Amino acid sequence: MSDMPPPGTVLGRLDALADPGAFPSDYEPLPILLVRKGDEAFAYVNVCPHQGRPLCLPSGRTLVSEGQFIVCPFHGASFALESGACTGGPAGKAGLKPVPVAVSDGAIVAA
Repeated sequence: MSDMPPPGTVLGRLDALADPGAFPSDYEPLPILLVRKGDEAFAYVNVCPHQGRPLCLPSGRTLVSEGQFIVCPFHGASFALESGACTGGPAGKAGLKPVPVAVSDGAIVAA
């Protein structure tokens, strides 16, 4: 996707996310889901590969199961927090599209 954020773009703050947890970024050109597990951050395009729906509810609430899976609220596809790989449900082998990020002084920035 050509709308990937330029390196250094602040996408959110680590301390704003539950641990473990996920919440959409305010980055406009591309829907991005920010994910936290401990002091690490991951990010994915906020689109379930099953039917193209967001991985979060309209409120931004994102379902995280067992502290290790993002669960699509629409049809139950699940994805590993740390890799975006599909771990069950109707998405088959299609994983989430990663957005490279790093944590810098508490900010989650595009890498």
